[in-house]
Amino acid sequence: MKPDDPQDNYYAARLIRDLTDQMNGADSYTSAKHDADQVLHPDFGVLARLSDFFEAAAEQAQASESDEGWELHYRFAEAASKLSDVRVDLDDAAEELRGLGPSMPSRTREATEQKRSTFPAAPAASAHPASSLHAAQPPGRHR
Repeated sequence: MKPDDPQDNYYAARLIRDLTDQMNGADSYTSAKHDADQVLHPDFGVLARLSDFFEAAAEQAQASESDEGWELHYRFAEAASKLSDVRVDLDDAAEELRGLGPSMPSRTREATEQKRSTFPAAPAASAHPASSLHAAQPPGRHR
């Protein structure tokens, strides 16, 4: 990627891609559990934060007080609800992942290493620190 690549503006997506790479490269179920917990934790995980984001987007759409705004409000609220449902469905999945064993089976590690070798190199660290993701959250929206 070039520094002026439009993808550079999507730092949250890069963080998720990096987390996915970590999961792909996990050499133990304990490491995989940690990576899964980054997404599945009920209070601090990505799914909880995305649900909060869509709730905030629903509130913004509703504030327009137009028919289109209400329609968009319902769509965003539905997305928030679906993400919450996914999180609940996977509530204990991270812990179950750790329970699969102390280390990944060798065939899984080999497949992961082969898959990672075909990925393009990750870009340099973002100019936006991870904390900037929280800075964009409106006041009163913290859990």
